[in-house]
Amino acid sequence: MNTSSNRLKNAVAAICPDIRDRVSKAVIPTDEKRLWWELSSCILSSQVPYPLSTAAANAINNDGILHDKCVSATKRAKRLEELLITPVEVDGKQRAYRFPVARARQLAAAHSVVMDSKCTLRELVKSFATATEARCWFVKHVPGIGPKQASMFLRNAGVSYDLAILDRHVLNYMTKLGMYSGDNYSISSLAQYRRHEVELKKHAEELDCQVGFLDWAIWIVMRVANRVPEVATV
Repeated sequence: MNTSSNRLKNAVAAICPDIRDRVSKAVIPTDEKRLWWELSSCILSSQVPYPLSTAAANAINNDGILHDKCVSATKRAKRLEELLITPVEVDGKQRAYRFPVARARQLAAAHSVVMDSKCTLRELVKSFATATEARCWFVKHVPGIGPKQASMFLRNAGVSYDLAILDRHVLNYMTKLGMYSGDNYSISSLAQYRRHEVELKKHAEELDCQVGFLDWAIWIVMRVANRVPEVATV
């Protein structure tokens, strides 16, 4: 491992205890409205900056369309599309969401799947014996949800911190540390995702940090690393 990789690893290791401490003190809401906000954010975040996806999720949440069980799936999709077409404010600027039609259909279909399985998203999440089982179910049945989105949803909902969130920041970090050599920074196969998750879990154990916390630590470190040019050593 070269000097640059060691610096990244040490920086992530230094941040992990603070993240663990903050999470342990945080009160994570698990009410129905909050869970739908989390699931919406994860579906909307695919190929979209996370601040934009959360702003869009806020608009949907405030409208209440995902909480009205009397609306038909067709009308729900139409209303979701109207909301996603409308620009939202991100960092003081009006931004347009990239995939309003596709994501509206996915969110409407996700709502139908959840309602057909259980009466509420909260009851559905509680029905699984393990987080791994829950992730498999969401990937298999919920439109717009891949392994990364399912892992993020279950982590953010406070279900488990033992699932890896293999986004482009994490995979870039793994590449720099020699843990990942693929060209694909969006892993859709659950079997392939699990293989790389095993490698990251080994790394997390080495850093004495749960793998679910690593995403936050790596995100912070990689954002800084990508802004600061490499300083030549004499």
